[in-house]
Amino acid sequence: MKRIVILGGGFGGVAAAAYLDRAFRHDTAVEIVVISDTNFMVYTPMLAEVAGGTIEPRHAVPPIRSFLKKAHFREAGVLAIDPKNRTVQLDLGNGARGQLSYDYLLIALGAVTNFAHATGAAEHCTGLKDLFDAFFIRNRALTMLERAETTNDPQLRRELLTFVVAGGGYSGVEGIAALEDLLHGALRFYPGIRPSELRLILAPHGPRLLEEIDPRLGEYVVEKFQRRTIDVRLGVGITAVTERSATLTTGEVIPSRTVIWTAGIKVNPVLHGVTLPKNKHGALTVNGYLQVTDHPTIFALGDCTAVPLPEGQGFYAPTAQNAIREGAVVGKNIARLVRNKSRLQTFTYKPIGSMASLGQRQAVAQLGGLRLSGLPAWFAWRGAYLAKLPNWSDRIRIGLDWITDLFAPVDIVQIPVDRRSRLTPSFTPSSPLAASAPGTGSGEKQPS
Repeated sequence: MKRIVILGGGFGGVAAAAYLDRAFRHDTAVEIVVISDTNFMVYTPMLAEVAGGTIEPRHAVPPIRSFLKKAHFREAGVLAIDPKNRTVQLDLGNGARGQLSYDYLLIALGAVTNFAHATGAAEHCTGLKDLFDAFFIRNRALTMLERAETTNDPQLRRELLTFVVAGGGYSGVEGIAALEDLLHGALRFYPGIRPSELRLILAPHGPRLLEEIDPRLGEYVVEKFQRRTIDVRLGVGITAVTERSATLTTGEVIPSRTVIWTAGIKVNPVLHGVTLPKNKHGALTVNGYLQVTDHPTIFALGDCTAVPLPEGQGFYAPTAQNAIREGAVVGKNIARLVRNKSRLQTFTYKPIGSMASLGQRQAVAQLGGLRLSGLPAWFAWRGAYLAKLPNWSDRIRIGLDWITDLFAPVDIVQIPVDRRSRLTPSFTPSSPLAASAPGTGSGEKQPS
């Protein structure tokens, strides 16, 4: 029996698994195993919507098992890969470990947020890379409003009501837009906070936003944001983060208790100790067939891989759109190898287009040579992502979430999550004595 092992339950890994599932559905001589540390696939384009409270978190994470029929799913963490002995070491939970052998291996482990570009970012920032991040951002924003409502200390209020986002890509732009919608929508429940006290700063580091799309659309985003309450600092990055501030490359220190980091990713740490060819950034190197260099039975794709462009000039961007197509090609090539067919398919793909939601029923979209902005782009964004959802039940759930959002007030319930202790906030006011909340004595300390 031939065993195909897929490491990773993201867009690329699931796309490959779905193809192989169909190809070998009636072949008892082939076993397909998908390994992921969660039993769901994170629909990353919806994470900003989850953070902003527009859709229910559960609706952004379809279960991996729903994509599979023949293939087996195992929830486990990947500890190590041994190419020489063709085995994978797994963390099965509760201290238990296991080993799985393979004949063909697909590595689709993705990437993690890279906090390395700013001192203190790893300790005091959160990313927007997974469902836990989205949960945390929503809870954090609401917690800041709760604390600001109960203090008159001006310095503390500035820190609590200032939100900084590092990065000008899709996650940064959509994240700060969703955050703005959440905060302003929630203010109806916080009469002690004036809208003018809210401060949102986007520090993209680069000279423009959304570098993957037409520059004119990037300029449109800046213009729209600046008309609202989002202060876009083009060409400005963040060099240091503390519990109470973010320092910009200009030297300005922004008092803030909430810094969201979307300014870069790095290869999954699991691959650090794997003896496979990598580039200087730690990404696995592959040929045009997506086979790892010098390892014809090992394939790799997505954020953890440097996938070469057909012309040999550069690499494909680590986007979900590319990963889905890479997964289908890997599935086809593994199927051909299993069936002893020598001719493999080269991965070539030209993205259909790009879209970004800007909140307030606005978006930008580039579909081939067509450029859209404002309300038409917003409809296109929602329609496209609804169509990409795996089944009708998910489309109906998210569609109903969006319809409800048009009429219902913002939900300000803080969803309890077990967050890392490094991000547990301290709310000690700037003065030695705690400021008094409305209706309390001047000496009464506020909850920390």
